[in-house]
Amino acid sequence: MIENEPKFLGKVKSIFEQAVMDLDATTVSRLRIARRQALENRLNKRVRKQPIWLLPLGGIAAAGIVIAVAGLFWLGSPNGLPPWQASVDDIELLMARENPDFFADLDFFAWLDNSDSS
Repeated sequence: MIENEPKFLGKVKSIFEQAVMDLDATTVSRLRIARRQALENRLNKRVRKQPIWLLPLGGIAAAGIVIAVAGLFWLGSPNGLPPWQASVDDIELLMARENPDFFADLDFFAWLDNSDSS
């Protein structure tokens, strides 16, 4: 909070009140008429009620979206593991001390291992 804030707010309020007091009669009259018209418009405006069946529609839509996203999240993993498990494996690869070029030829090494065991 600013140290001089109460002093500043008091000064602003006094300037505002002085400006209101200095308004001419025509402006005050126009402001009163505009206020009265706004109040009358608000009172005369009919409130349109929405059908009761629309109330749970938003909740049903939100639940459907959550179910769809959860289904895509759980079933969308290509290796059948939960997505966070796959990301843990990726972190292990990134933190490995081996040369990153080793991982570029990983298919070759897997083929080489299979051919040696045959």
